[in-house]
Amino acid sequence: MNCKFCNAEIQEDFKVCPYCGKNLTEEETPEVVEETIQEEALPVDEAVSVEIVTEAAPVEEYFPRKKVWPLVLAIVGAVAALAVLAVVLLNSMGVRLLPKPNDIHKKDVYTVSDEDAVKKKDAVVATSNGKELTNTQLQIYYRMQVMDFLNYYGDYVSYLSLDLTKPLGEQDCYYDDTMTWEQYFLNIAIETWHNYQTLASLAEANGHTMGEDWQQSLDEIPASLEAQVTEGEYDSVDAMLEDIIGPGCTLEDYMEYVETAYLGNSYYGTQYENMMPTDEDAKAYFEDRENQFSEQGITLDSGLISSVRHILISPEGGTTDEETGAVTYSEDEWAACLAKAEALVEQWQNGEASEESFIALVAGNTADEGSAATGGLYEDIYKGSGMVEPFETWAIDPERKPGDVGIVKADFDHYKGYHIMYFVSGEQHWLKTAKTSLLSERTTEMLEDAKNDWPVKVDYSKIVLVDLGLA
Repeated sequence: MNCKFCNAEIQEDFKVCPYCGKNLTEEETPEVVEETIQEEALPVDEAVSVEIVTEAAPVEEYFPRKKVWPLVLAIVGAVAALAVLAVVLLNSMGVRLLPKPNDIHKKDVYTVSDEDAVKKKDAVVATSNGKELTNTQLQIYYRMQVMDFLNYYGDYVSYLSLDLTKPLGEQDCYYDDTMTWEQYFLNIAIETWHNYQTLASLAEANGHTMGEDWQQSLDEIPASLEAQVTEGEYDSVDAMLEDIIGPGCTLEDYMEYVETAYLGNSYYGTQYENMMPTDEDAKAYFEDRENQFSEQGITLDSGLISSVRHILISPEGGTTDEETGAVTYSEDEWAACLAKAEALVEQWQNGEASEESFIALVAGNTADEGSAATGGLYEDIYKGSGMVEPFETWAIDPERKPGDVGIVKADFDHYKGYHIMYFVSGEQHWLKTAKTSLLSERTTEMLEDAKNDWPVKVDYSKIVLVDLGLA
């Protein structure tokens, strides 16, 4: 329950509030506040707001009328007694301690022991449009955000001042020094739940159901988890989820997370397609913001943004400079390299001459190991995308058409050699960028409008997290 005088969260059977010291059996009396002083002016914790009360109530009013303390205070012991005494003394000086606001800074640290987390696993910590988020479900979103972040940045997290050997709640966030890393990821986790829940609510409101592919994927998850139980030598799916996600997590919790995400993303996908701008809409949008796009280096003359496949044929032999280590090739060595590339093109042309047959040539012939597994595919190539110049120039040529094949020479580091190019697809860079930007505005507006209709209400005082075991 909450104290009726200071609104602090306290135990149900408290008769004296350990925060404001008031007798909870008494009626609340209004008090007049004349002025508010700055936190730094008083010797109290800087995270707590203080007020000056015009006429301080007698000290007796803040003490319990009975001297019999509840059993729970006896268990808390001397620490709680001293805390109450400190509050009483401050009240006698006209100082009122106020609880922290209900936001991400409600607690300095949210991570608790596994035992305490289990006790509060079913506590509802957020609601939106009648949907509830429990601590256990929040832990899933929280873990996913942290893991996605670490997978994306990999070894570079240290450059963001994130030390995985230390608790997240003890480190300031690189992006916002008013938060710890724990608060940062918690904030994103709650926002992600709100996004998913809003999209799922939109799906339900508009009669949208998942397509067969989404539903089949969802239906296969329990069996997939069962297989992992056997491989991981766990006793059950719930035991595995508790070990991976956190204490108290069950298959039901995990499936609710997945189903909400699937339904929301499925609906978003259909809206994404329905809101796709026409070429005319995109052109008008670009023209209205032509100066802004120009500042990004995107103009009507930027060429294509395209996808290509390639096979890199590297020259053989070469002479290494003893001082620089640079390798150069003779004209004959370059000629032999070109002849090999031309022979492969002729082989492809004499066959099916399709994209599939080109992919078949890649694995056994390309020197570019990075693209060998994807059939030599490179996507989103545009002017200034960072590809070697001859490669990029060929790929973004406005005259390119799907199925075009050519050979370009690149004399640059490990991309040195002749590239056999296959043009997959392309679109005017300015047009695609305008479409993407306009589509993003439309879908964002859709989501934000719905989130405003179905806001999220969070009770930060009830949130607890478990340690992720990153160290």
